[in-house]
Amino acid sequence: MNNLARAAKVIMLDTPTTNSSDLEIQSGTAARARWQLRVFRWFVRVIFLSLFRVRIVGIENALRAPCIICFNHLGWTEGFLVLLFFPVEPRIYGLGERQVAHRSALRHRLLNWLQIFIPLDRDKPREALRIMADVLNRGGSLALAPEGKLGEREGVISELQNGAAYICLHTGAPIVPVGVTGSLELWWRCKLTMRVGKPIAPKEFTGDSRTRVRALTARMDRDLRALLPGDVEHARVKLFRDRLTKLL
Repeated sequence: MNNLARAAKVIMLDTPTTNSSDLEIQSGTAARARWQLRVFRWFVRVIFLSLFRVRIVGIENALRAPCIICFNHLGWTEGFLVLLFFPVEPRIYGLGERQVAHRSALRHRLLNWLQIFIPLDRDKPREALRIMADVLNRGGSLALAPEGKLGEREGVISELQNGAAYICLHTGAPIVPVGVTGSLELWWRCKLTMRVGKPIAPKEFTGDSRTRVRALTARMDRDLRALLPGDVEHARVKLFRDRLTKLL
């Protein structure tokens, strides 16, 4: 059992979460999108659509209720696609390695301004689990990559960690699978496709805790693979490929 899943087993959902991190999370109603996020979405969406040809499939499956959005992870664009093109409310909070927020002072200030980043310490995951449960209980949604690492090939899913399944089963929030193709290698005006799958409800799974977690993780793996048909664009000229692929 990985550290994230082990910590999830001992989540006390009725215990208020206090964020001892230097990264702030929106207080009060977690579902409400404040003006900072709305401005950021508008501005970055304009930039995104000027750089890439974005195609969204199945957006009607995006829930307007607290959920756990699970996406495949090949680069830096998947989280942006979810944040920019899912409904603005309920507000989406992203899980990521703590060091990601500290790669630059500008990034740290931006994440604190938006108040949507949940830092994960691999050796001490319990705090992140408490914050995630608290966000869901206050009406917000989560976005995370259940692979737990960057993938290396388009259309291929690495073994999924079972932390997302534990959070789903402990909070009752459904999982929404999202598959993104075209994100491994980027160039100007390349095609990015985001496919949103049908929600997976925790009540569909029965048995003891371990059995339910395994079944839910297997279902999530199957649904994610179905959202990656391998329709990756191949171009002879790839302008600004290195710069865009390694932009963030």
